[in-house]
Amino acid sequence: MTTTARRPWRLVALLSTLAVLAVACGSDDDTTATSDDTAGASSSTAGDGGAGASTAGASVDLDAELEVAEGTVLPLPDCPSDWDPMTGLTDDTIKLATSLPESGPAAALGGIDDGMRAWFDHMEPIDGRTIELVSADDGYDPARTLSNVDEIIATEDPFALAGVVGTPPNLAIRDLTDDECVPQVLNGSGFPAWGDPAEYPWTIGAILSYSTEAILWCNYIAEEIGVGTTVAGLFLDNDFGIAYRDEIEACADEGKIDLVEAVSVDPTAPDVSDEITTLAGSGAEVVVLGTSGASCPQSMAALAALTTFNPTIFMSYTCQSIPTYFKPIDPAGEGVIIATTSKEAGDADDPAVQEAITALEAAGLDPFAGSYFSGVQYGKAVEVLFRQAAAYEGGLDRVNLMRAAWNADTLSPFDLEGATRKTDGVNDAYLVESAQFARYVPPAAGEELGRYEPIGDLVNLEGETGSVGQD
Repeated sequence: MTTTARRPWRLVALLSTLAVLAVACGSDDDTTATSDDTAGASSSTAGDGGAGASTAGASVDLDAELEVAEGTVLPLPDCPSDWDPMTGLTDDTIKLATSLPESGPAAALGGIDDGMRAWFDHMEPIDGRTIELVSADDGYDPARTLSNVDEIIATEDPFALAGVVGTPPNLAIRDLTDDECVPQVLNGSGFPAWGDPAEYPWTIGAILSYSTEAILWCNYIAEEIGVGTTVAGLFLDNDFGIAYRDEIEACADEGKIDLVEAVSVDPTAPDVSDEITTLAGSGAEVVVLGTSGASCPQSMAALAALTTFNPTIFMSYTCQSIPTYFKPIDPAGEGVIIATTSKEAGDADDPAVQEAITALEAAGLDPFAGSYFSGVQYGKAVEVLFRQAAAYEGGLDRVNLMRAAWNADTLSPFDLEGATRKTDGVNDAYLVESAQFARYVPPAAGEELGRYEPIGDLVNLEGETGSVGQD
């Protein structure tokens, strides 16, 4: 498995407390760039991706490699002979594509594409262009993801892919998109391998690295609960879960925690009751859940049903969405700790959240159900990145999109106060490097959704996590 070199992560261990890393500055309101299975496919509109396209990308020399950021080279001579940096663009549209689980074990995330469309319909055009989104259901099956994306590239000519959900699905398509020189941006996965611009310059992630999150768990447990605290872990038996497990085991090897039980579960398993029973038998003081999709609410419900086992619970932030994962099982998730990375639909007084709710309601979607709100957040991230790319000389094209991705200096209004979103090629290949621990509080009488109660300052590791293979 490709992993991020450990030396940069260990910089975190040199810091005495999480509070030292707290960042008090930043603005939630800056929304612009500052640097500046095929049958399931659907599209918000139809049309030829290249018809009427602008000639802004005509100045790109397709016979020369192009360095777009430190150690980040686009091998343009190796692209297909008919490759065009303006593919997917017309004078008034940008064709975007994604694949996500509208069925299967992660079907709770199947509304993300509809949420993205709601935002694209709501936002102002980018240099006169609106975004149309082609999507397909892969059931969280990597083979279906590959089939979907192969077909979409061949028939739809998308400008880029964005928001593809899950680690195995994204790994399944990375070589294809790399060979085709199609940008695969803002992956819906925190697998560390997405921070590898030297080897895969066409692919970048959108969310916090799972390795970083697991280290933050480890440090918090050791510092706030105590060195040597007994820990039991449940991890998905795939690359997603392995990323968490590797770091938790390393933490135990360093003597920070005592890992007394570690159990893996098949991502397609119908439930996790047997695995939770095994964890309970360990008597651990803390349980960490390196899981996602249906296993998150299943784990919380199974743990809440136990009367003689009451550990402190940390759960992957991929299950942060309150409408998607907590609302269906309330109040079973009470007290679960999440390393939150963004605002939630329940933050009704926040202007950005209010605007997201407005966009979803205008699209006929319930902002407080499913993963629609998460889709708006992805849509906004796409918008911010595309606007930065459009600001470069030559305007929006595939080359400038990857230039913007690896030189990002952006902020979404959904980011937590003090957060940053920056990249610097191989020096800093991770867009999101901040989180704030919070406990889940179920809704009070009359409330639509529960909320998160912060239990510490924002931890911002901007620039600390390097890239894959960098010491």
